Amino acid sequence: MTELHDLVIVGAGPAGLALAYCLRDMDLDIQILEATDDIGGRTQSLELSGAPVNTGAMFIYRGTRAETLARELGQATVPFHPQTYGIHIDGTTSVARTNAGVVEGLPLSPASKASLLAFMDSLAQEYQANVSDGTIANSAADLAYETVADRLEGLPGPVRSIIESAVRGGSVGDASQLSAKYALRYLASYIAHEDNNRLYPLNGMQELPRALAANAGARTAVNTGVCVNRVQDRGEYYEVLASGGGQARVLRARHVVVTVPAPKVAAICPDLPDWKCEALQAAQTPGSSTLTIAVNVEGLPDLLEWSFVSTVGKRFDAIINPMPGVAPEDGIVRFTCYGNSAGFIPGFQDDKCEIQSWIDDFLEVAPQLRNRVVGVAAGTWEHCFSVLSPGRHKALPHLQRRIGNLHFAGDYTSETAGSHGAYDEAYRVAEEIRSGLAAVLRKPGDPYARRMRGLEFQ
Repeated sequence: MTELHDLVIVGAGPAGLALAYCLRDMDLDIQILEATDDIGGRTQSLELSGAPVNTGAMFIYRGTRAETLARELGQATVPFHPQTYGIHIDGTTSVARTNAGVVEGLPLSPASKASLLAFMDSLAQEYQANVSDGTIANSAADLAYETVADRLEGLPGPVRSIIESAVRGGSVGDASQLSAKYALRYLASYIAHEDNNRLYPLNGMQELPRALAANAGARTAVNTGVCVNRVQDRGEYYEVLASGGGQARVLRARHVVVTVPAPKVAAICPDLPDWKCEALQAAQTPGSSTLTIAVNVEGLPDLLEWSFVSTVGKRFDAIINPMPGVAPEDGIVRFTCYGNSAGFIPGFQDDKCEIQSWIDDFLEVAPQLRNRVVGVAAGTWEHCFSVLSPGRHKALPHLQRRIGNLHFAGDYTSETAGSHGAYDEAYRVAEEIRSGLAAVLRKPGDPYARRMRGLEFQ
């Protein structure tokens, strides 16, 4: 049986749910189709030792649509204050409040120490010159066309390894991919100890998508466990072929929005023009894995100060404590190990041997926490966040460009990528749809306009 709807959204991640929320005043019949059994995409949060932890996206960035929505929907957040920076290499972990203090504690030659310190100081200075209140200024626009790797030429090998691990730990891409502009946000902000850049959601990143779904409007239906197999252009409407629960579904709608990760778009939209396919190929969206380790830090005040520690030669690239300096009432700190270079690890959540290997690596970085681990939570993503590369930046206009009433929204179509970028994209596409429906209603003979008569669009 064919279903008729006003709008079909493919994917119940941040972009899809925020889009429905943005259109809630229009009283549209909206169907959101999600292939997995839960909503929120890569904002997935799990409970670990009595508190929520994030297995994908970690922070809400200030000055973004994500912060606006979080405040609008009453999400509890605390500022992220990284007062220290840390590096682990060759069995030594050095964490300090100054760049000089960090570098001094590393097992490097005097020449490598001088090179590393100069690089870190220059990066911090560049951050201060191009970022205000956590927001990257227009003065950094040209940095979008060069990569971090362009900055590493001539650096000693150990220094390159340290910076490359830090880049992978702070972003999904590596130094040859990440643009120098967004290295300011995902690397330099830690080195500069920026305390006005990120907010940590106390109830987990997934709480915001859940709030969006709960407030998306009475005629919005979120369907989980429904896989979209194909989206086809039928002229005056689009046809969406889906399956789930042992049943096939055929949905027709004037507008369809695809919000799944870039590598999955072409598979469900096989008739895309060459320019769109080429743009999608530029939107590299690699896999990633994380392991959050809950540890008892009672009697170890120095560990409370850890915020970001890059790790060379481990299964993960960095360790992040999202609430540094905060002494928990239960004495438990939840450190997240980001394995962006590890990529997607099928079955990681249930692989006890692999998880133990990550724990062993973690304890080599923080040996004082041996015998203090009280719980772990693993996450792995086949397609994590889109890499902020110069190539994707150039392809952005085509990534965002719609094809008729087939729209595209997600972190891969956004300027900033990440969940905060996906929320921005929801608002952009919402305006496209508003304009499109308003134009249809001005055509009295259109059957869709007759069906929708009586509605006012602002």
